Amino acid sequence: MAEWIFTTPTVEETPFSWNDWLMERFRIPRGVSVQEISPGVYEEIRYYAYTDEIGAVNLGPNPNADNVDFWPAPSAGLHFFRGGYEHRVDDQVKADLIASGVATTANFSAPPDTFGGGGFGEGGFGE
Repeated sequence: MAEWIFTTPTVEETPFSWNDWLMERFRIPRGVSVQEISPGVYEEIRYYAYTDEIGAVNLGPNPNADNVDFWPAPSAGLHFFRGGYEHRVDDQVKADLIASGVATTANFSAPPDTFGGGGFGEGGFGE
């Protein structure tokens, strides 16, 4: 199975500022998170509590695994992709993201073959 680099969708918005006239024309791309709500079904989630990530299979271990009665893991067994980051996914997750309408093929790229493969020129950090 092939691996892909998934870049989360972005939204262009103006930064918060007291000087609205100056900042209303300046826009910043902000990452939108993607959450798996049931197996194979994804949705964009713009603002969320950081606890929504607990239990996600593609993130770190659940810190509350011993005490789920007090602090449940809402993403247990599901994926959660933080906005503004790149995530490694397989073919099945890629197909599910595209089928759910939260991503297109433009959101995916092939991972670099070796360490340092990337857009930083020649040498150890480039191609």
